Amino acid sequence: MHTRWAKGAKIDTVMKQPSYILVVNGTKVERPVFVLGAPHSGVAEVARALSRVPGLHLGAGSSGVLNAVYAVARRPSLALEKVAGTASLLREAYAEAWQLTPLTCPRCPGPWARVPANAAAEPCEHSAEVRRYGDASPDLLFCATALHAAFPDALFVQVIRDGRDVIADMMEDERSLAWLKPSFMKLDHEFPNHFFGLEEESDLSAFTEGSTAAKCAMRWRGAIRMSALLRRSIGAEQLMTLRYEDVHGGEVEAAERLREFTGARVSASELLTAESWGVGSWRERLTRDQYGDVRQVAGTELSRLGYT
Repeated sequence: MHTRWAKGAKIDTVMKQPSYILVVNGTKVERPVFVLGAPHSGVAEVARALSRVPGLHLGAGSSGVLNAVYAVARRPSLALEKVAGTASLLREAYAEAWQLTPLTCPRCPGPWARVPANAAAEPCEHSAEVRRYGDASPDLLFCATALHAAFPDALFVQVIRDGRDVIADMMEDERSLAWLKPSFMKLDHEFPNHFFGLEEESDLSAFTEGSTAAKCAMRWRGAIRMSALLRRSIGAEQLMTLRYEDVHGGEVEAAERLREFTGARVSASELLTAESWGVGSWRERLTRDQYGDVRQVAGTELSRLGYT
């Protein structure tokens, strides 16, 4: 059975959510910051800078959060049909993931340290310093509307990168390629499904029969369309967009924009890295056939974003 829904209906439902209070480590969670983007779009680079802001705890990759994220991302109708339940699922996942104990705090010895049983589940000495929370787990973009329902005052930083570089990275990443396996497609498909890059039912055969480059291009295209949907439905006071290529070489300006938007003291030096950001590396990494497949699938989005 195939499911469709109006793109605007989801946000209309989100705005009707009741208020809530979530307290973590003795601090009320207000204006959490979520970093969004397609795989390999630069989320990790921006998240690294935010994670080093004093008083801001930015998580990434908690198993509980990932389970909730993929449940919603792969079945986007959940965010429409079960709004309250989905919001509650995400809040509960973060309530657990944001807890800072001697075993979970990144500044404490960690899960392999010897900690008395009666202290293992208690807030650690660093928890009192945290005043803000956020997350940059993989694929958050694909459940952003559900996150907005769960945290109506949240701030979203989304990162856009040249799809050709993104796809070149995806094709070398086993985790990204795992989502292209047929076993992950065994569900009652919903359209549009931006997680898999499926807009219409006809896209399903193109996804299953296409080359690896074409499948990665569909996923990037889906992420870009999801980003466009968010820009239309979440106001500029809660959503900002950074272009990956502008951050590299424009660290001072990017840090200033992040400071103004989030209110967090982001340092430009934390955006600097000795490693290459890989801007334009697709020219050496994609074959002529792969590049042709990418242009055929995502040429419109590449052109619209100025990647020509």
